[in-house]
Amino acid sequence: MKELDVFRYLKKYRRVIAGISILAGIAFYMIAQFYIQQYTAVTVIEYTGADASEGKSPDNTPLDPSEIYGTNLISQAMQKLGIDYTDATIDDIRMNIQAEPIITDEDLQIQEAKLENGEKDYEFIPTRYIVSFNCGVENGKEYPRKILNQILQEYALYYGKVHVNTSQAANPVSDISTKGYDYLEMAEVMDDTLDDIAGHLTEKAEWNADFRSSRTGRSFQDLKNEFEFIRDAEVKQLLSEILDGKITKNRDLLLDKYQNRNNDLEISNNAVSFEVNKIRGIISSYENAMDEFSATADITKENDNDVEDGALRNYVLPNVYDDWNRKAEDDTWEPVDRTAEYDQLMMKYIEDRTLYEENIIDKEYNDYILDVFANAPVSASQKTQNETLDKIERLAEKINALQTVYYETNDEYNEYLGGKNIAVLSSVRVTERFPILIFTILIIVVFGALGCAGAALFGRIEDFIEYYAFTNKVDGLPNRAKCDQFITARNRRPIPESFACIALKLANLQSENARLGREAGDRMIKDFAELLTSVFTPSGKTFVGNNGAGQYLIFAESLDHGQVHAALLQINTVLAEKAHDRGYDIELQSGFACAGDEQCYYIRELLSTAIKRIGAV
Repeated sequence: MKELDVFRYLKKYRRVIAGISILAGIAFYMIAQFYIQQYTAVTVIEYTGADASEGKSPDNTPLDPSEIYGTNLISQAMQKLGIDYTDATIDDIRMNIQAEPIITDEDLQIQEAKLENGEKDYEFIPTRYIVSFNCGVENGKEYPRKILNQILQEYALYYGKVHVNTSQAANPVSDISTKGYDYLEMAEVMDDTLDDIAGHLTEKAEWNADFRSSRTGRSFQDLKNEFEFIRDAEVKQLLSEILDGKITKNRDLLLDKYQNRNNDLEISNNAVSFEVNKIRGIISSYENAMDEFSATADITKENDNDVEDGALRNYVLPNVYDDWNRKAEDDTWEPVDRTAEYDQLMMKYIEDRTLYEENIIDKEYNDYILDVFANAPVSASQKTQNETLDKIERLAEKINALQTVYYETNDEYNEYLGGKNIAVLSSVRVTERFPILIFTILIIVVFGALGCAGAALFGRIEDFIEYYAFTNKVDGLPNRAKCDQFITARNRRPIPESFACIALKLANLQSENARLGREAGDRMIKDFAELLTSVFTPSGKTFVGNNGAGQYLIFAESLDHGQVHAALLQINTVLAEKAHDRGYDIELQSGFACAGDEQCYYIRELLSTAIKRIGAV
């Protein structure tokens, strides 16, 4: 049997090992890249508000990065990107978003130093966070970038709306013609609405006069001017036309409404008047007490000014000053409310009195409307009503359109405020979660190593099979079964012209066995086999075998007539020398045939020709 030679096995199966390893690597790469790989979109944000280092938002609520992956924000982001719920669900996206605080070694050292210095209540509050989003590869590499960018935009808008608190005015004008108002009431609603909007815009213009929307091209001051122009020019003109023409849908119903308003105002003022009179009574009692105290204080003024000051402090304004005689347990001053009860009383009086006067003004206006429409027709003509309604609807449409611009400008302003309080420190970067290429190389290496081990094992098994099934045990050459296998495989196709077939036979083997013994005969066979394989070295193009009938067969793909003749002459010469040295006699018979010389291109016919010529050469 052949000796163990790993390199021989590897050389034999090198193409199979390389092919299987590469195919395994390609298969793994394709499966991993399209089914296992994940993309991760990452960015860094920082809360930059004034109180962010204390963990607070501008509205004094705690910072909460988990708002980034709130259900409402993800839903809005999906709608903006046009992502259908069959492609991804809110939970799919929400569960794969993370916001982790960035805590550096320097931050930990500062915290440790603070605690060592006795600041037990010190707690480091991070303001920077890594925001990441993981997803599969089915939607492409740009998908996670778009998702994370849109969610951060929605978060900035949400943060500006909720935590910076820049609400926008309501718009009751949108469906004013369907609410059952009379024409005068519609005009009043428009006037009041425009007043409210102008008030909101005045505040916003004061907060940031330099802001101008990139979407609408307007600033808050521009919008304020436009709303005020509509109110002062068009709405006032509409009110004037309605009052001058006494235009109404139903005079009696309109008069009842304004009379009811007066009744409500009268009830309100009766209640307010009671409160005002009560407060006046308290103030009068206070003034009387002050007069009595002043008379008493005048007597003692010349004797002790300090007594007067102390009496005034303790008797008149006990709640105005700090009580310096009262300290806390840790010997620190405790401030008290500086607002005196008298001051609170006066503020309540001013508030009630203002409401009372406003109600009087509103009542006078209602009386004016009642007076104007007292002699008006029961209802205006249908033509006049239609013209007035058309004007109201056109005006409402103009207000609604401008209100839409206002909302869009305000939304962008909220985004701007969110951006001012949330800084995105890096652009969204998309990376592959798994290094597929490195894993692929490892797979190729692993399969290559396994292939080498398998080749060595399979090659050795093949050697065992070759030895026990296809090897002659005496001379170590391929046996009859192997010869038949070789001939059958080559008989399927024509052989080339350079193909040669040689048949050899030891003619006196039996007589030498009888004369010298079986062991000497086996020695003769082994010497002959070694000589034969040294002259005709077995390879992929040369086959040397023993057909079991006392004949040795040699098939060579590239031997001509002269080369065969020379090889046989060499064998005979060397064999004669070896026989002389060993003390035995060998009679070698041979015959050969070349395909080109014989014009025979099938191996069985060529072999038959060679066997027939044994002893003729």
